[in-house]
Amino acid sequence: MRTDFLKVLLRKLSTPLYTIRISNCRAVLTGGKVSRPFLRDCTEIVRQRDIQNGWIWGLRTGNGVRLDFSSNISKEDRQRFRNIMAIHAN
Repeated sequence: MRTDFLKVLLRKLSTPLYTIRISNCRAVLTGGKVSRPFLRDCTEIVRQRDIQNGWIWGLRTGNGVRLDFSSNISKEDRQRFRNIMAIHAN
């Protein structure tokens, strides 16, 4: 829980490209811009995997965009989100 608090605080200090909040098995864009198909696919993963809440941040790096996640999103689900990001980036 403390780790999530620190991540949210860090995101306030360094603005991500986009922020997606997961709540009640829905992915909702709360800041920035993403394509509708990407957000729809995020919601599909959230529903299929029964992820009740969490956060996804899109962060700019020297090599493009990297996703960061709240701690309650499993490693397997993180990879699913990365995979759909790669699909929609092309």
